[in-house]
Amino acid sequence: MDRKKIVIGVDGMGGDNAPYPVIKACHMFDKSEGMDVILVGDEKQIKGKIDLEKYPFVSIQDCVNYIKMHEKVNLKLLREKENSMVRTIGLVKERKADCALSAGNTAAFVSYSISELGLLPGIDRPAIALLMPTVGGSFTIFLDGGANVKAKPLHLLQSAFMGSLYAEDVFGIKSPKVALLNIGEEETKGDDLRRAAFELLGKSGKINFTGNIEGQDFFSGKADVVITDGFTGNVVLKVSEGVARSFRTILTKDIRKSLRGKMGAMLMKNILKDFAKKGDYAEYGGGLLLGVNGSVIISHGRSSPRAVYSAIKLGKKIAASGFMEKLKNSAEGIKWEA
Repeated sequence: MDRKKIVIGVDGMGGDNAPYPVIKACHMFDKSEGMDVILVGDEKQIKGKIDLEKYPFVSIQDCVNYIKMHEKVNLKLLREKENSMVRTIGLVKERKADCALSAGNTAAFVSYSISELGLLPGIDRPAIALLMPTVGGSFTIFLDGGANVKAKPLHLLQSAFMGSLYAEDVFGIKSPKVALLNIGEEETKGDDLRRAAFELLGKSGKINFTGNIEGQDFFSGKADVVITDGFTGNVVLKVSEGVARSFRTILTKDIRKSLRGKMGAMLMKNILKDFAKKGDYAEYGGGLLLGVNGSVIISHGRSSPRAVYSAIKLGKKIAASGFMEKLKNSAEGIKWEA
């Protein structure tokens, strides 16, 4: 491995169908990408399925133990350090990799990331920043996707600050518009958390806060960054995935009901494929865990090879931007007003 290149550490055993999606994702790259990938996992399962001579930018770090997808996170589990997740995070901790990625148990990966890397100075809770598609073909940065389910107003302000800097530094969005997800646009709407967060966001001066945004406008592109607590964010994410799958199923059934529908589907084949692609999480691959002292990307447990490929590319983009160091320096000097 050439440490002058960007290095991405990948948990080869994380995900519903591991290690298949990770291996196939590596096959999508070539050596001209200018990066190296370290797969952490059972060498016997991985090595026979990837030609390391054909893909010299890939290396394997043997680790037979891994965390199961639905394993409950507790103190006993967190004391277990010899597994593919901890070893992957350790690559970032030891500066052997620029980013750690896993499609495994999200709760475990978040917990290990906090315990192994620690939180950034000035940040009290982490947040998962997801790239959600919009009707205009772009994306909105949405956080928190599930890292902090018991958020306080200050945590939402910190999420807004981190999400805004992420949008600006990594994606080049000038003065990104930040909105708070709520049940109405008026500042008096919502529960105590939302109302207190609105006040903090409005007076902070650290972000371009544009007010509340309702669920019906979530995919409109009205905001570059949308903030909520981890519980609500995870519900929004799961509902969005369910709606997308259900819509495709309903549309397919209706098309097959008549000959005219089948003929129309043939004519619109490329348009429908492009539509599905724009709404597919696989286009973005994963969410960045903002707030920990290192670059950590969390991918969906059902991630396809293309989704893992996209997540690795996102990790490379984040590393190339130098964003994590900028975030650390920016957060360190802030005195938050709760």
